[in-house]
Amino acid sequence: MLRTITGRTAILRQSSSRPTSLLLRTFSTKSPKIYDFNQIKKLVQQPIESKTLVDVREPEELKEYAMPTAINIPLKTAPGALSLSSDEFFDIFHFEKPPINNELIFFCQKGIRAQTAEELARSYGYENTGIYPGSIKEWLEKNGKDIKPTATFQAKL
Repeated sequence: MLRTITGRTAILRQSSSRPTSLLLRTFSTKSPKIYDFNQIKKLVQQPIESKTLVDVREPEELKEYAMPTAINIPLKTAPGALSLSSDEFFDIFHFEKPPINNELIFFCQKGIRAQTAEELARSYGYENTGIYPGSIKEWLEKNGKDIKPTATFQAKL
């Protein structure tokens, strides 16, 4: 059963052995900020605590290259990760769930999964989102692999 309630979608699930449960997801009308190579380069070199780079590629794809300072929340194997409680998220990913008020900036291999992940994040209440459509493909083409956090940031790690 699917019901639309002013900007929200409620899905009622019913099984014969359990009572009906309600899953509520909110959809935002705010558009994500679009980031370019130079803006991401600056965030890698000088991270801002309120902005989180989120790589949505699968773990095996990170063997090719993992962007410094980014967290990995794979879209294909964990599409509902941001809907988890903080404890559940930590148990699965072994790092803290990004705060709901942080800006999450999504990227992947070519930009397609990043857009899907950004839409999912907004549906789970993350209103401040961004996308790096160039993603890892552009990052590596422009020698992003040579870009590292400043010494000040590395000392905090």
